[in-house]
Formats: sequence, C-alpha cells, structure tokens
Amino acid sequence: MTELEWQDRAFADEWVARDVLKDLLDFPRRIASVVVGQDRTPRRIADIGSGPGDFLARFLDDFPAAQGIWTDASDAMRDTARNRLAHFGDRIEYRIAYMEDLAPVPDGLDVLLTSRATHHLGHDALYTFYAAAAAKLSPGGWLINLDHTDVGDEWEGRLKAARRTLIPPSPRPGEHPHRHDHPRPAAAEHVDALRQAGLTDVATPWCSFMTYLFMARAAG
Repeated sequence: MTELEWQDRAFADEWVARDVLKDLLDFPRRIASVVVGQDRTPRRIADIGSGPGDFLARFLDDFPAAQGIWTDASDAMRDTARNRLAHFGDRIEYRIAYMEDLAPVPDGLDVLLTSRATHHLGHDALYTFYAAAAAKLSPGGWLINLDHTDVGDEWEGRLKAARRTLIPPSPRPGEHPHRHDHPRPAAAEHVDALRQAGLTDVATPWCSFMTYLFMARAAG
C-alpha cells in the first residue's frame, strides 16, 4: 500500500469494511485494557497509526475519565475515524503524525498504543520508534503494540491457510494487496527493541496466527 492510497477516502473506507480480523483482535485489546486497569486508571492515552481507532475506542470505553489522542499519517483515515468515534466527542484530539516522527505526540502519557502499523518498519526504524515512544510515557506508563510478525515462510504459509479456513475472507470484491517495503520484524525483535528502549517489564500475553500483543511498562 502506498501513502497515496491511504490518502484516498474510498480506499480507507474499503480497508475498514474488509477488516476480517476486527473481531478476533477485540480480545487482545480487552486483555491490554484489563491489565492496564489493574495497574492504574489512565487519564491520557495516545494511539499511533490509529486508523479507524478501534484500539483507542476500547480504552476510552473502559476508562470514561480518559482523554485520547488519535494519530495517523492519513487524512482520509482521520475522516473515517472522526465518523466512527464521534460519540466520544471532545474526549479525542486528532493529530496527523507519522510513526517515524512522534514530535506531534505529547509527553506524559499513561498509555501509548499502536496496532498493525509497526510491521511496515524496517529493523532500525522499529528500534527508533520504540525508543521515541518510550520517551513519551509518564513514570509507570504503558507501551502496547498489537501487530503482525514474521514467523518464517513455512509457518506463514501454514498459518495463513489456517486463517483463511477459520476466518473466511470478506466477500466484498476488489481486494487490495497489502504492500510491505520491509520484512516484518519477528516477535523477538519487538521484545528486544522494547528492552533496548528501557522498558524492562515486557511480556507477550497473547498471540494468534502471526499476530502478537506486546505490552511493556516504564519504570516508576
């Protein structure tokens, strides 16, 4: 997928409509919310590469006093998210931001989320992203990522075939190929990058097929 495609409103709406993993990924989103809720009641939450805002919506539903910051590089996705998340009203601030530049994201976050975005980053860019994201957290804040990983060609073939059987593709016509400019990072790379960013309290509490939930807590 090119940046130009993501800026197209029809393309963004079609991607959201064809998201066959939406229901599957609601469970790890709930896991993340419950784990964080056992530790603290977050007040300031940012979602990086938020797209339609499903991860941010889960946290805002579960923590009614929280304020959310939606970020994505796509103006079209921002419009889609505004419509889908309109019931949150002024609890969400929308900012256009690239994962490679988190300057528009404020410091002092209780939770920084990202979902199905970092698999587009190369190895060095992944480490750089986690370091920049960790720097945005308040003491004891959480960095949470739900994303697809590299499991090797043989296992990817097996798991994709199993997923097609268990989760049939959308019947909508005109499927868009999912472009990747880099090999997806493996789960071990994510864990190492989180630790290199100074987040030593790291776990992978859920995985299914090629997708992992990574959770890391800042010291404090």
